[in-house]
Amino acid sequence: MKKILFVSPVRFDALKQRHQGLSIELSKNGYFVYFLNPIISNGFQFVEKTNELAKNIKIIDIKIPFKAVSYPIIQNFAVSLAFKLLKKKLHIDPAKYILWLAEPSCAKLTEYNWEKIIYDCCDLHGFFPNQKKRIWQQYEEKITEKANLITLSHLYIKEHFYKETQKKCLLIPNATFFQVEKKQESLANDGKIKILSSGAHYEWVDIDWLKMIAGLDNVELHIAGKGRGPGFKQLISMKNVKFHGELDTYQLFELMKVCKVGLLAFKDIELIKGVDPIKVYDYAAAGLEIWAPDIKALYSNKYINTFIKDADSANKALNNLNENKKEYCFFEIPTWKERLKEILRYL
Repeated sequence: MKKILFVSPVRFDALKQRHQGLSIELSKNGYFVYFLNPIISNGFQFVEKTNELAKNIKIIDIKIPFKAVSYPIIQNFAVSLAFKLLKKKLHIDPAKYILWLAEPSCAKLTEYNWEKIIYDCCDLHGFFPNQKKRIWQQYEEKITEKANLITLSHLYIKEHFYKETQKKCLLIPNATFFQVEKKQESLANDGKIKILSSGAHYEWVDIDWLKMIAGLDNVELHIAGKGRGPGFKQLISMKNVKFHGELDTYQLFELMKVCKVGLLAFKDIELIKGVDPIKVYDYAAAGLEIWAPDIKALYSNKYINTFIKDADSANKALNNLNENKKEYCFFEIPTWKERLKEILRYL
């Protein structure tokens, strides 16, 4: 059985998204996957766990004395230390493993002699708030030079690579974990329309736009996920807003099924140009209509039904809610199994 070291930027037990989806499908297709959770610091520890979802996955937690993502020289040393611990415990021979790398700060790992290196890039690294762009570019340049294949969640990301690097790129957009569901009742007890915004409500989310939606007379806005900042605190304290906090994947989908509209509340910033939101696929699978701010970068997303510029356009969309829905077929909503098929050809 082929073996993969899957280096993930998110924990396996976190809200399920691209990395869990692809690793689970790999484990079902003849690969044994060591799923490495994000390395943590202030200690020295190795923990190996099995997983109930797929028998061919083992979850690995590594703790090392320090990390320094913003300082590549120190970070490279930290990653080397983590790999030594990993190799000692699992007896990994890189030449017999595929390295699946989705965390750029672990670029040091590409210096070992792997059977193949796949770089899965699902964001514009260096464009997140407080990230130092040049440092993340250094990580990516190191990885893309060594990678045999670069999988991209969005075609715009490709524009940030050198021409020689672009030849290695394969577009693998995101997908949903869920089967298509029929719509259920989506009105609150007082007759208001239930609208949902899910995910991390951080600096790339337009909180003022969400406040505008929440301020509509016949709306009940549901917020699921994390958030921060004074604007977010004001939002979840509004009378028409219900804050659910963090939900697991299936709790979130149950909430989606009883709402009418799903929101992609992004700001018009560079980071968003390279985003293929997983929640748009989940919204569509749950039968929600999908609204977003009037942002040019989102125009190509075929699942978005309506672009909302202001309160007037929002009220118009509410009035036409059952009439303006795009005619896309539910069977066109892809699953992670379907997404993996393209990658398997290269493996």
